[in-house]
Amino acid sequence: MEETLSFLPLLIVIFLAFLVPITLSRFRKLRLPIVVGEIIAGIIIGRSGFGLVQHHEVVLDLLAELGFVFLMFLSGMEIDFSSLGLFSSKKKSENQPASPIRLAAISFLLTLGLSILIGFAFTRAGLASSPWMIALILSTTSLGVVVPVLKEQGLSSGRYGQTLLIAALIADFATMLLITVVVAALSHGLTLDILLIGLLFVAFFLVYYFGGIFFNRIKGIRRVLEELSSATSQIKVRAAFTMMLIFVALAEMLGTEIILGAFLAGAIISLLKRPEDSELVHQLDAIGYGFFIPIFFIMVGVDFNLASLINSPSALLLVPYLLLAAAIVKLLPALVLKTSFSWRQTLAAGTLLSSRLSLIIAASAIGMRIGVISEPFNASIILVAIITVVIAPPLFVKMVPRDDLVEDPAIVVMGAGPLGLQVAQHVQGHGDPVIIIDEDPARIERAARSGLEAVQAATDRFDPLTEEILNKTNRLVCVFSDIEKNYRICERARTTFGIDHVVARLTAPGEISRFEKIGVTPLNPATDQAVLLGLIIRNPTMYELLTRSDDSRDLCEIAIRNPQYLNKPLKEIDFPGDMLVVAVRKKGELIVPRGDTILRMGDHLTVLGSNDCVGNTRELFG
Repeated sequence: MEETLSFLPLLIVIFLAFLVPITLSRFRKLRLPIVVGEIIAGIIIGRSGFGLVQHHEVVLDLLAELGFVFLMFLSGMEIDFSSLGLFSSKKKSENQPASPIRLAAISFLLTLGLSILIGFAFTRAGLASSPWMIALILSTTSLGVVVPVLKEQGLSSGRYGQTLLIAALIADFATMLLITVVVAALSHGLTLDILLIGLLFVAFFLVYYFGGIFFNRIKGIRRVLEELSSATSQIKVRAAFTMMLIFVALAEMLGTEIILGAFLAGAIISLLKRPEDSELVHQLDAIGYGFFIPIFFIMVGVDFNLASLINSPSALLLVPYLLLAAAIVKLLPALVLKTSFSWRQTLAAGTLLSSRLSLIIAASAIGMRIGVISEPFNASIILVAIITVVIAPPLFVKMVPRDDLVEDPAIVVMGAGPLGLQVAQHVQGHGDPVIIIDEDPARIERAARSGLEAVQAATDRFDPLTEEILNKTNRLVCVFSDIEKNYRICERARTTFGIDHVVARLTAPGEISRFEKIGVTPLNPATDQAVLLGLIIRNPTMYELLTRSDDSRDLCEIAIRNPQYLNKPLKEIDFPGDMLVVAVRKKGELIVPRGDTILRMGDHLTVLGSNDCVGNTRELFG
């Protein structure tokens, strides 16, 4: 008889996906990541618990596979290519500090080397059959854990946070690529078929190149996309799904792991998307984390075989060894960060990078599928992933120096000419700390006489004093008239020091795209003055709000860092005095605030009010 499909197991899983975040929110002191709660919920209803959901359900297996693919796709979309220095054509000076990408790459290579040694040790002890697969399993990190932890601590935009983000990114991407190669070698042997993996990257660069031409250069395409992004069409969402499935199907046809195809598809979306596409990112996050991805993690718990782990003394014995190995392969390589950071920062970094979750579970499942990892070993890996992701983030929060969590670091103005002085005085007039840097002693003396904190230091070839200042800021404006000098400063500010918000004065409109590619906001009087004049003529009071600093009012942006106000709607917050929330910026997207707008960690409020109320609001949310 033909088996009938039932929606009851899917209902149970989706109900749990709904229930887990609510339950964990009631026990915030436990600080359990939601995905850990989903895995535990899956264990309770699965083969190791009450058996409400069977080990193999056709519908759930398909949705769980889609959930994992979607997770890798969204991980690819997390990449900020502008902060990696991939678009810079300038040769780095030899005396500059190691960039985040260089430190992260060295750390991963050391991690991989240690993991290979441990993999061979496990194999010789008879605990595993493939040293290469064990090495890759131990080399993984969890980008999905590192990103929210750094954002919550306000560290994601500095050089330290950028180094950890890129380290997690390299570990995830390189591990996925190497898993694909190793699985192909173990399944088919060292044949020329392994070279087919390269076709995925050929497709990646072709789609990126022609996609850029199609979406950004052909007139009318963008307009059509915006017109078809309505509630019923959602053409951008459809395009993103199509891109993802094209690369997943291509990876499948080439005999490689589909996780690599999904990740590359997400990276293409990250490269091609523009600021006006921020809504697309939120929509894809909602689809993934609202439906598909929870099913994947719950099914990991459903498939968890506790009995095989308990009945296998060797597998139980393996858990503490795996935990020790998982810590060693991250903590020791993290010592390379000591060349740029303090001991506490270095050890905290190794601790956070020790957390594993989605990729280690997936790598273990792949190993079990091709027969190089046993079911008890797979259960040990899942247990290790749960333990590391529960322990590592809270330890990082306790270890990281509180000095890193500067709420209002000084804004740096590069250039103490007439324009630089005006910018610095305007910023200082609104109550924000500001440091102005220039090489010319006469300019610095003039700035100091104006009541500004002025520092004479190198602006082109950074000296230790400049580096110390840039390591502590998250905002920089460059006002030199030399475009190439501005570019060199901005490029290093973004890639070496991880400064998130960089603004540059540009005198040539043709250079705008070059600065935008490295994540810099260019300000060109020739193109921007028309916009500003139009804004002022339509909004007469806007000019005073933007330019005057001699009255009692201020318009400023405040970051949400106080956990007391997380997940609360604006209407439930008692703002000081006459404060008015003008806008809310969520992940780069500006939205009009409403009473039911929920505040999340890292959101930025643009507020208008008296100077005293603005200062009180800073303290309230900081």
